[in-house]
Amino acid sequence: MQQDNRPVLVMGGTGFLGRRLVATLLAEGYRVRCLVRDPARAQDLAGEHVEIVKGDMLDPAAVASAVASARAVYFCVHSLSKQANDSTGDFMDVEQTGLRNVIDAAHRHGVRRVLYVTAIGTESDAVGSWARGRSRTEKMLFDSGLDATVLRPGLIVGHGGDGFGMVERGARSSVTVLLASRTQLFRTVSVDDLADALVQLMDDPRSFGQHYDVGSDDVLTIDQMMDIAAGHLGRRHPVKVHLPRRAIAAAAPLIERLAGMPRGAIGGFVGPGSDADMVGDATPIRHLLAKAPMTYREAMTAAMATA
Repeated sequence: MQQDNRPVLVMGGTGFLGRRLVATLLAEGYRVRCLVRDPARAQDLAGEHVEIVKGDMLDPAAVASAVASARAVYFCVHSLSKQANDSTGDFMDVEQTGLRNVIDAAHRHGVRRVLYVTAIGTESDAVGSWARGRSRTEKMLFDSGLDATVLRPGLIVGHGGDGFGMVERGARSSVTVLLASRTQLFRTVSVDDLADALVQLMDDPRSFGQHYDVGSDDVLTIDQMMDIAAGHLGRRHPVKVHLPRRAIAAAAPLIERLAGMPRGAIGGFVGPGSDADMVGDATPIRHLLAKAPMTYREAMTAAMATA
């Protein structure tokens, strides 16, 4: 068990990455606390070493209660909704408000360490509004004076992830319809490697004030990932139908309504900059980590085995 018995707060603990992070923290002997809006979604997380706190990250009082006495805070939240009661706000407003509440609570309660997960391609001059918004949010964290680290993963490979879920479904199909560009490139990263990196860096002062791209050496298109996965399953490569982005954008309101998605959600997938390559440079972080990253094939095989 860890010498420091204070809990580690995971914001987004019921999400795809958050659940893997919670499991990794527990395996390393940490106590964990999760702030969740719906405790029913976290019933499988609750246990002797996991504390579930009900609350919304947009509620400063709830966030302050969760941050109090924490050893560190992980912010693993990727928002798909606009600010409440704001029809003009950007999607990143929700994420930025949540992180702002974490920063304020950390200062109030003397918590120094915050680690934030964004994505490769997060730059202030990026074409896409989400990437620019996350860059502003990263800067807000770095300007806070806290001991902050940002990890920017590529396409996260693991069963249950949105991006890899598209790959996995296509690999099991004869014909698949895709929103992603045929030529867009993604650096891949195993969800377990990403969770391991987050835990390894928690107490590493070399990472304070730094942002790192995270991923393997494999840079692939969605089509290539899908064909490799299909081959692993012993299936023929699926026929891939890539929908024109303009057609998707035109039909977005109907798709969002039928799928129960927040209004404007599809814009982030088909809007300007959404087809930019997500490659980055994953070498600088490697000297801080205990092991080499899994290849795409290794990560894909592990992910498909848990399906």
